[in-house]
Amino acid sequence: MKKLFTLAIIIIAALAAFFWFVPAAWISFSLPNTPNTRIEITEGLTADRVADLLVEKGIIASAFKYKIFARINSDAGSPMTGEYDLKAGMNFKRIARILALGPVRKELSVRIIEGWTIYDIEKALIELGVEVRPSDFLAERFEDDFEFLKDLPKDATLEGYLYPDTYRVWEDELPDALFRRQLQEFRLKTVGYDDEAKRQGRTFHDIVILASIVEKEARHDEDRPIISGIFMNRLNIGMALQSDATLNYVTRSGRDRGTAEDLANESPYNSYKYRGLPPGPIGNPGKPSLDAAMNPTDTAYWYFLTDEDGKAYFARTLDEHSQNRYKAF
Repeated sequence: MKKLFTLAIIIIAALAAFFWFVPAAWISFSLPNTPNTRIEITEGLTADRVADLLVEKGIIASAFKYKIFARINSDAGSPMTGEYDLKAGMNFKRIARILALGPVRKELSVRIIEGWTIYDIEKALIELGVEVRPSDFLAERFEDDFEFLKDLPKDATLEGYLYPDTYRVWEDELPDALFRRQLQEFRLKTVGYDDEAKRQGRTFHDIVILASIVEKEARHDEDRPIISGIFMNRLNIGMALQSDATLNYVTRSGRDRGTAEDLANESPYNSYKYRGLPPGPIGNPGKPSLDAAMNPTDTAYWYFLTDEDGKAYFARTLDEHSQNRYKAF
């Protein structure tokens, strides 16, 4: 009789332990529409401290139970650092498994449009919730991995070298991962450019600067080599480029025609006031503009303009240019 009583006590105790511990450990689940709660697992956080954190955040009701669970479950004893979204009511096994696998990485699609400046890229990243600093765009940060950046002027930015395209990048690696992808793509798109530039007596950086101007000035790919040739004609005789695009890079006004105030701007990017190429690119050109800058059309034209529809008008003389202006506008 005494043995039966003892057995009954053991069975009752086992059942009590079962209903006290097992549902929280393996069976319970969060209710529908339960909101996510963000928790952060920092470096070196123990399973016991994780249990306390889960209670603090309202994910579980008992730290003591979770600490017991951690003694019998290897996942609970090896949480990975990172941020997690958990729901109240989740069972311990599910929580421990999530923390052991590590945080889910979010991939973002970032579209960079031809001609965008680093300021446009910065704005796009900020809109995606990415923290960006001016120092992130310094070329010297990447020159060990990208040889073509080593010859840039001191304190140069990545302007001109961030190849425009659509990229899928892990959110937690932005902005550097995006810039590296763009630089890798730029390198692929410009294989042989450096040698060809030297053969022509030009520098690779000058090619990129001219390409960035062509990108802004031309609307259609077929016009780009001709416009590049016009700029080369001017450069070869020391004539000012007179590009409104270079002025806009400074003023950021977006005007098609510079005002008197714009034309008086003292910036070296004012190609009405200063001869030669500006000191750096004014945006990030695509492949057609890079090709046009490297291989400009040998043209007799010296002037050009575009109408509101993007149609280009070319002229050999100022008189022809004036007539084109009348046609276009």
